[in-house]
Amino acid sequence: MSQRSLSFDASLLVRDARGRYRPATASQILAAARRVVDQTLQRNEAFTSPTVVKNYLCAKLAGYEHEVFAVLFLDNRHRLIEYVELFRGTIDGALYLAMR
Repeated sequence: MSQRSLSFDASLLVRDARGRYRPATASQILAAARRVVDQTLQRNEAFTSPTVVKNYLCAKLAGYEHEVFAVLFLDNRHRLIEYVELFRGTIDGALYLAMR
């Protein structure tokens, strides 16, 4: 998955270790978005349509510079139990991530 060019509002700020605010980088914004997506689905939101799944995966995988083979484990009500990335790599090679 190639990284897309991202433009964002320069008013988004993060606080550094000294307590000063500075503009957030694209990677910091994407990391925060992933946390929000994870927290939203922990509140028992179901994957009720392909669009919901697409939006979840787009937010989860945004900014990755590599391809990911992942699995979504769902319960019988289509709620997320766990998201697991099994492999990372490119079309001609992959890194296997050992299961826990």
